[in-house]
Amino acid sequence: MNVGPDLERNPVPVRQTSARAAGLGEPDSSAKAVGTWVQMLGRTLKTCRLYEGQNPTVVKFRDDLAGALQNLLQSQGTFTLRFTSDDVRYEEESLYHARSRDDNLALLFYRDGVRGLTFAPGAEAREVQALVDALLLVSGPSSSHDDLVTLLWEAHLAHVEVDYVPAEGDVGTGAPGAAEEERQLVPFPTGGRPAEGPEADQAQDAASTDRQGARQEGGSRSDDWTTGNLTVEIEAGFEELDSLARSETERFRREYRAEHEVSPGTTALAIVRAFLGAEVTTEDRIELGAFLPRLLRLAVSRGAWLEAREALRLIGECGTPGWSPDTFVQELLQPITISTIAEHADRQPPAELQDLVALALELGDGAVDLLTLVLGESRQPGNRRILAEAIAELTRDRPERLAPWLADPRWKVVRNVVHILGWIGTDAIVGLLRGVVRHPEPRVRLEIVTALGQVDPLLARPLLLKLLENADVRLFAAVLQRLSVERNTAVARLVLAYLQDPGFDARPPEEKRSIYAAIAAAGTDEILPELQAELLQSAWFARGQDAHRAAVARCVARIGTPQARMVLERGAQSRRPPVRKACEEALLEMVRHE
Repeated sequence: MNVGPDLERNPVPVRQTSARAAGLGEPDSSAKAVGTWVQMLGRTLKTCRLYEGQNPTVVKFRDDLAGALQNLLQSQGTFTLRFTSDDVRYEEESLYHARSRDDNLALLFYRDGVRGLTFAPGAEAREVQALVDALLLVSGPSSSHDDLVTLLWEAHLAHVEVDYVPAEGDVGTGAPGAAEEERQLVPFPTGGRPAEGPEADQAQDAASTDRQGARQEGGSRSDDWTTGNLTVEIEAGFEELDSLARSETERFRREYRAEHEVSPGTTALAIVRAFLGAEVTTEDRIELGAFLPRLLRLAVSRGAWLEAREALRLIGECGTPGWSPDTFVQELLQPITISTIAEHADRQPPAELQDLVALALELGDGAVDLLTLVLGESRQPGNRRILAEAIAELTRDRPERLAPWLADPRWKVVRNVVHILGWIGTDAIVGLLRGVVRHPEPRVRLEIVTALGQVDPLLARPLLLKLLENADVRLFAAVLQRLSVERNTAVARLVLAYLQDPGFDARPPEEKRSIYAAIAAAGTDEILPELQAELLQSAWFARGQDAHRAAVARCVARIGTPQARMVLERGAQSRRPPVRKACEEALLEMVRHE
């Protein structure tokens, strides 16, 4: 921006001749182009006053105005508009003469001291929008904003140069004849030494006398240039501020960010904590106690578990009347609240999830129900493990606390609870699992098999046998593996019955392998006669019998008793080549394992 008492102080490059100066009756093409844009500016201001700012018509007028200015600057280059009290001029050409008091575009500029605007190539649409906004602000019916000069200065218009008259410099009309006199009326402060000579000495003595009188009256004046200090010191102060501006700006931004990173809830809790540390009355505690549950609910809704724990502790310290942790837990167990908690928990790292577990523990016995429901809604495997471990620790001494959740209609919840019971791993879980062995979801039954692996096999066996009924391939294999963890004649005979069943050949290969493996792991000498008969059975032309004999021979070899070796040795002497070959290979396997 240019600041001067008249327009001659800051001349701008304009055309040397105008159409009128050349004696032509019509303005030249450049004046027409500039005049067209000024008319667009006037129409845009009128449209903006009629409609809301988001109206499509207003948006189109603003965009067209910015585009027209950019095209004009590209074709004409830099141009300057001059303003009088009733006209907008360009090179002595009238572009927008006031038609009435309400239609006086020039007056918006002139009354606030703006005498000229110079537009340079490169002007951005943002600058045009800022100019329009400033004109709308100063032309409003009840405007209480700054003057136009201040608004344009705050807009940082890099490609628009404003020539204006300061309030202390242009108290009249700003006519050229008065400009020189006004320069003498308001001297600009300088940091140099005063002029020398008799007149300068007299002026300096007078100024010194005035300063002494001002000091005697109470100090240096604030409404003139006699401040008691040379302007050199002021300039040095500005230089110091300028050198510190970058570092101080960064410091301010850091402190601002740090201050705003603290949530309002944390700030409120800190204030309550500080207040309780002072001398408070019973009435004060009651008032705080009525407010703290709101902070607690707000913290839970935001997933701020540390804030929630602090609010819960403060509620306990205040002794809030009517507050009940059980009632609050019932609020948390509502489906929408559980979904919100699980959603926050899935986005948080494990450390913050531990804060949720700690909050649940502080709520008392309802922690089991809360964590179980959140576990059912969680989608993060890592989070589910943390929650399951916490529930297992809470119910290790009382697994029956999980019994209600085994009847939940959601199979995922039931599976999670069965998984937790497996972690607890005591014989007390057998009775709880007995009620879900016939659950319709195969994944729940498969989890039961895993959980039964942590209890006494004698207690687990009846449940495993029930799971074999109508089991799919995966469940069938898992149950047989769990049944054969130790050698047991009853289990071996049970599995052997599957082997001797006429439909054995129709079973899937995975089930066949599971039966062979279970016989080898659970078999005893008592079932060797049946295995020997299966090995020596005469099905000369049956397909696949060679593989079956080899598998049975390996089962005998893995039983590994002396009697089992005798069975294989007799088979190795058989006159039937398939039997002899299967027994010889099984004997070699026994030797390798010995």
